[in-house]
Amino acid sequence: MIPDISMDLILRAKEVVSGHVRRTPLFFSEWLSKETGAEVYLKCENLQRTGSFKVRGGFAHLGLYPESKKGVVAASAGNHGQGLAIASKTFDVPCTIVVPKGVPKVKEEAMRSFGARVILSPFDGYDDTELWTREQIDELGGTWVSAFDDPGVIAGNGGTTGLEIFEEIPDIDTIVVSCGGGGCSIGLGVVAHQQNARVIGVNSDSSPGMWLSRKEGKAHLKIDSKPTIAEGLEGGVSEVSYRLGLEYIDDVVLAKEADLRKTVPAIARKEKMVVEGSAAAGVAALLDGQISGKKIVVVLTGSNIDPARFSTLLQES
Repeated sequence: MIPDISMDLILRAKEVVSGHVRRTPLFFSEWLSKETGAEVYLKCENLQRTGSFKVRGGFAHLGLYPESKKGVVAASAGNHGQGLAIASKTFDVPCTIVVPKGVPKVKEEAMRSFGARVILSPFDGYDDTELWTREQIDELGGTWVSAFDDPGVIAGNGGTTGLEIFEEIPDIDTIVVSCGGGGCSIGLGVVAHQQNARVIGVNSDSSPGMWLSRKEGKAHLKIDSKPTIAEGLEGGVSEVSYRLGLEYIDDVVLAKEADLRKTVPAIARKEKMVVEGSAAAGVAALLDGQISGKKIVVVLTGSNIDPARFSTLLQES
């Protein structure tokens, strides 16, 4: 069953999360505006609590669905787990997060610091980790909270971010956002379509789950991903997120892995901000000329990059 992600649900999510998350800055980018000829703004969810927009979804789910307060379980590449962990700590809810065995230490340690039980799966990739977690759900104990097709998570992550964008700049015509499972893009799309704006999701070409699903007309629940610095975008999509994406995501484009490696240090130099590989996808696609628009917002989704990786990317550049 495909859930109804309504504006009413998003407005209810806003009431839940407003006291727990930051209203992040939305500022004009002289660099990207000059490079593209458009009027480009950056929505800085890299400055959010936990360093990612996904804290919104964690608070929204637990606030909207009190029955989950007996305990929650999730699979995560890192940021969803951190968001759910800090929300669970706030509401005193038992929280178990299962992560791929290669998860960046900075993300694993953050989840543990928020009091979550963190379990390393036997797998390197997200898809196998999620499948393994769902098979163990009874043993792990708790309500399953998906990173991308849970209604509360979608409403919190993309929906409340979208509300903030249009409250500040009502005439935005295009929102660009990194797209993994699609939850943030879908929530943004619900709000954007109310404003006659469009949402462009950006996959990494190393793990093009949503892009490939739309190209072939079927949900790719699992894909063979190549090595990527954008672990937050790694993996396939669900049938639910694929169907909702067809309705609320206007297009999906690919950012090249090589461009992601250049864009992370470029954002550090030009905008004086640290972002993780996943967050660089929207800027990379914009600079590659794949996205048109007159007044564009790019969502910088997170800043949780491993310090050693960040140093390597700076040296490469």
